[in-house]
Amino acid sequence: MQADQKNDVNYLLLKIETGDETAFGELFDRYRPNIYTTALRITKDEWVAEEILQDTFVKIWVGRAGLSTIENFDAWIYTIARNITYNALKRTQREKEHFNEIARDSIKMFYPAADYNIQEKEFQKILDQAVERLPSKQQATYRLIKQQNLKREQVASELNVSPETVKWNLDQAMRSIRAYCMAELKGLPLIFILHFYSKYF
Repeated sequence: MQADQKNDVNYLLLKIETGDETAFGELFDRYRPNIYTTALRITKDEWVAEEILQDTFVKIWVGRAGLSTIENFDAWIYTIARNITYNALKRTQREKEHFNEIARDSIKMFYPAADYNIQEKEFQKILDQAVERLPSKQQATYRLIKQQNLKREQVASELNVSPETVKWNLDQAMRSIRAYCMAELKGLPLIFILHFYSKYF
């Protein structure tokens, strides 16, 4: 069966080299689920995952002339998707840092440094309160991942639960923390709220 599938993929690659869009669509349908699901799991953003998927197949179509020479297409396409995913993560981090830099500069234009420091300490206090209010499992999960920078599998081993349970607990914890912090931050200027939100979440 595996040999038949490999031959089937090779046949599609040969057709795609000639510009066959139907064969390209079949290839897309074959690999879309794994690439999209993996990108979504890593980025946690549906739009970014969809962009990664599209960029992966654009790269394949643009470079279709040499597809039939690829010995292990599965490894090749997943390597491309992985590299595009990591580049997307780096870009997102750069954009976040750029936003924080702009926010800090804007805050300094209108508020003295002392005010900013006071507000940041106040936000940290509110964040700590939000974490303390979490159920024990969610609180432990949050602290291990967000404060100790452990991986999901490490936390699963530490807490003796499945990685899926770790993910669920973290999602629930973040949802509760955001709701609590946003409610407590209502009195702050909007620019402070946006800055702290992007910095900590």
